[in-house]
Amino acid sequence: MPRHALPLYALSVFDAAARHQSFTRAANELCLTQGAVSKQVALLEAHLGYELFHRFARSLRLTPRGEMLHSYVQRAFGVLEQGLDATAMLSTPVNIKAPSCVVRWLLAALRDFNLQHPDIPIQLCSSHDHDVNFAREDFDLAVVYKPHASLGAHDTLLFREQLTPVIAPELLARCGQPLQQAADLAHFPLLHPSLDKRDWRQWLAQRQENGVDYRRGTVFDTLDQAMNAAVQGFGVTLGDITLLQDELASGRVQAPLGPPCENGFAYALAIRPDCQAAVHTVQQWLQARAPAACPPGVVPCRPAARHG
Repeated sequence: MPRHALPLYALSVFDAAARHQSFTRAANELCLTQGAVSKQVALLEAHLGYELFHRFARSLRLTPRGEMLHSYVQRAFGVLEQGLDATAMLSTPVNIKAPSCVVRWLLAALRDFNLQHPDIPIQLCSSHDHDVNFAREDFDLAVVYKPHASLGAHDTLLFREQLTPVIAPELLARCGQPLQQAADLAHFPLLHPSLDKRDWRQWLAQRQENGVDYRRGTVFDTLDQAMNAAVQGFGVTLGDITLLQDELASGRVQAPLGPPCENGFAYALAIRPDCQAAVHTVQQWLQARAPAACPPGVVPCRPAARHG
């Protein structure tokens, strides 16, 4: 049969009638009248040259040819649905919002995702904002920062914030001073990821260290900026061990005053309700690559709100 002659509409009506074994129930599903369904099936039978149903006073039953045709029709429509889903993924990128500091972790995960799923495009927006409002913002996924205890039903834990002082080995060598205890910080420039300097204030208070003036040092707009400055040897900052895992592993920065401090805040992945299948694929990928569990040796400290 030539492809252009395929009666696709009549075949879709036939599929509904075959599944329900009823013209009336098929009509309800398709928002048609019972007579319209019956007419489409009759036209299809005339087109094919054979009957598809045995018609009884109160029921229908597929003929052997009807049963065979229906199995092919179901498979064909299933393939069409897969094709529509695949092309929708190609044409519609998954939009992700994330705080600037977490982008360094996110980019590595998305790079690997792209290698495995080149048919799902990603669009990433970095922001100083730590929350998302899906009713007003056009994002499918968002990395949010909030207290771990307040994670909602649509939030998936990625990792908890774990802070510890980090320093570049070049700065240690340049200063010529050891950094083995909290009091030694008095010999090093401090870097602050927020204007109120609360991170250092709380970290030093928790260790009952009064000999270090937390107010001195350079202030940055975001945690990411402060960590980048520390990597380049500008000073010592409180850095997140997950976000700095590559730099710590390579030795570009050191964390001589561990263990890290877990402050009750966490990074989580929020998902738009009723999103497309591709969004769930990205969500599952990121969740599988997230160090959600708090590692051994992490100590608690007072909660603090985060920066960008």
